[in-house]
Amino acid sequence: MISTHSKSQLPEFKKENSIGFLIHEVARLLKRRFEDEARSHGVTLPQWRALLEISRHSGISQVSLAAEVDTDPMTLSGILDRLEKRGLIERYTDPTDSRAKLARMTKVGKQLVETAYNVGREVYENALEGLSAEDRDKMREGLRCIRDNLARLNEDRKEAV
Repeated sequence: MISTHSKSQLPEFKKENSIGFLIHEVARLLKRRFEDEARSHGVTLPQWRALLEISRHSGISQVSLAAEVDTDPMTLSGILDRLEKRGLIERYTDPTDSRAKLARMTKVGKQLVETAYNVGREVYENALEGLSAEDRDKMREGLRCIRDNLARLNEDRKEAV
């Protein structure tokens, strides 16, 4: 049981000042904004992410694509089914492995990805409004440091097991 004296010795916690809370809130709000934009173009955020990765890696396998968009292969299959029905991508058999399917963009899909890229840039620019180039560089540096520290801790934990 914690006494009231030990509680009062704890530093006051204000979530608005917590870097972790702020990172979470910014990520949540960016995701919501992107979801709204994606919906206005008739796609879901996961579909949008899949389209972007396919445009970057034409002929990507479904297994690799699932890893890139951080989803399981069954969920990705449904996403790709919907994109293919809309004529945004086409899937074809891997010439080196008849069991594997590859995906590539169609002309219509490429146009949508270009729109998505421009919308994404606009969302980011609006989000970063008021930050100087130097502030943006410092923020990127700080976030990379946090990411690398957390990745290293995850690797250390895996090695300990």
